[in-house]
Amino acid sequence: MRNFTNKIKRNYKNRQQFLYKNGLLKYLTNSSGYVLIVVLLVISLLVTMSTEFLTTAQTNINYIRKFNERLKATMIAKAGMNLSTVILKADKLGLSASFLGKQAVSKDIDCYKDIWALNFPELPLEDGSLKISIDDENSKINLSVLANEIVDSTPYYGMTQRFFINMGLSMDHADAILDWVDIDDSRSPYGAESSDYYLNLKSPYRAKNAALDSIDELLMIKDITPEIFYGMGDRTYEMESDLVDNNKGNINIDLGFLKDITSESAIEKLKNQEQPEKFNIAREKSKRLSDYFRVNGERKDFTSDLNKININTASFRILSSLTDKMTDDTVRELISRRHTAPYKNVDEIKDLIDDETVKKNILSVKSYIFKITAIGKFNKTSVKITGIYYRDGNKFLYWSEQ
Repeated sequence: MRNFTNKIKRNYKNRQQFLYKNGLLKYLTNSSGYVLIVVLLVISLLVTMSTEFLTTAQTNINYIRKFNERLKATMIAKAGMNLSTVILKADKLGLSASFLGKQAVSKDIDCYKDIWALNFPELPLEDGSLKISIDDENSKINLSVLANEIVDSTPYYGMTQRFFINMGLSMDHADAILDWVDIDDSRSPYGAESSDYYLNLKSPYRAKNAALDSIDELLMIKDITPEIFYGMGDRTYEMESDLVDNNKGNINIDLGFLKDITSESAIEKLKNQEQPEKFNIAREKSKRLSDYFRVNGERKDFTSDLNKININTASFRILSSLTDKMTDDTVRELISRRHTAPYKNVDEIKDLIDDETVKKNILSVKSYIFKITAIGKFNKTSVKITGIYYRDGNKFLYWSEQ
């Protein structure tokens, strides 16, 4: 036993001396374990490289798949935008009468009985779907013409003041918007210009002093907070009662009609679709500024038809802001009449609105600019396209993809 122990000690000392003289690498090359260690190192390296390669490959595959899905969803949404323009053109030509039958109205006016105003349901497609909606921009106040290169303030400025008051907000917001769109640097009593406000901000910028490019630009204007912009920041928020989703009447249609639009039965079904005789008329629930304001029209001439408000489609809140004399009862009567029979001309409301300037320069029964929204879905990917379409000019004034 002692001899065995001494042998182990001698072998240990010999290996110690060899390592000291020649180093670890020389020792390993003379060792039977050298090949095994090299193999283990190579295997470890290969495993690491393979894992990284597989991870990268999977990431690229997922990226390509998502890109492909987004591309297809975008194409579906763009098809929806094209379909919407066709619907608007058909309505302009009076072709919607063939679908709406006894509900159809004159092609010379626009109202919620037109085919473009229908609440189109989501259309199922292979591995996807399409949802389109068309809204009348001529039902809103064009903020870009509160002032222009010729006039310091237009009648739309007074309407905007009344609108903010009716919403439970400060009328001072109208001054801030006026200063943003007018061409000078003179501050309105409660407004803001570059020198006295915007250039003094932590991240300074200048007042636009021109037409707004999009409704989201309101968020750059003094005191227009996200809460106000999205309809959650006024004194009456969640305090108003007897509110309605909208005052459009029955604009819903059966999905079966769209699935089989060429069948005689589907068309006949839509022709026979009746609107209810009565519906609740009241202020709308939404307080989002984008539901009542727009930015596109004809800036050079504020009396242009492109800027006018269509009394057949204007909301309760907008109609309430037309003049100082607009009471709730007057607005309800105006909406009730158009629901029974859309107005063919502005003179039909002369007993409700006696201000000739307003009737001549601000009101209309026809629309020219529409907001089109198309949502294309493919598998789990969704793309939303929003466009502001000028029907007579057959062009988009604004386009956004999300």
